[in-house]
Amino acid sequence: MDAKTRELVAVAASMAGGCEDCLKQHVAAARRVGACAEELHEAVDIGRAVALRVKLGFDALAETLLQEEELVVVSTGCGCGSDCGCEKGA
Repeated sequence: MDAKTRELVAVAASMAGGCEDCLKQHVAAARRVGACAEELHEAVDIGRAVALRVKLGFDALAETLLQEEELVVVSTGCGCGSDCGCEKGA
């Protein structure tokens, strides 16, 4: 992957991850290696789309879980080291 493509990917990832410092650094680096304004806008738009998809996906999951009569427990045990429903191993 060439340097410009790598920095444009980093711009999109920074945008999706919501990392302000990363975004500033990678936009500057992308400009240094020849990215034009149109390419930077496209990378930012891709990052926005990913971030929005993640947020909407989690929102939809939360709504689905709230509609269920019984909540699904993903982990086993309470963290005390045994598979129980206890108060820390009691």
